Amino acid sequence: MKFDKLIEPYPSFSEDYASVAILIIDDKEILFIKRSENLPTHKGHIAFPGGKKENSDKNIVETALREAEEELFIEQSSIKPLGSLNHVDTVEYAFKVFPIICETFDRPDRFNENEVQDIYFLKIEDLENSDNWIYRGNYENDWIFNFQDQILWGATAYMTRALLGVNLG
Repeated sequence: MKFDKLIEPYPSFSEDYASVAILIIDDKEILFIKRSENLPTHKGHIAFPGGKKENSDKNIVETALREAEEELFIEQSSIKPLGSLNHVDTVEYAFKVFPIICETFDRPDRFNENEVQDIYFLKIEDLENSDNWIYRGNYENDWIFNFQDQILWGATAYMTRALLGVNLG
């Protein structure tokens, strides 16, 4: 996996941003959520747990861990931040999204139904296999990963490929 080690103090920003927690479980799986249809944005999208910075968040890591706890009911103490990927700029909302790579040995089995419809555990070996990715072509770099009647696409797919070093052109 390709990511930058996190160095404390973790980066902090005064402007709006979002952070996501890329939760790696037992070095074998990555956890994804399906966002609730009740949310104001990205309804029903496959994503990582995460969201916008709140005033109480001191840095990008605190935002990611707080959001993971809120969405998946897992204790922040059971999540170990390992590193980060380069931020991704979102077109829709014009702010940066910081992917925080985390290790956890807790496999959540419940979630906050106000924010999450479902959770998925995808095998890293399947995500690393370039044959499992399809170029949809709606925009440059529009690679998708199909699973269980779901589509991993957009920024989440981009971050997944960046983490796993899947070069698709």
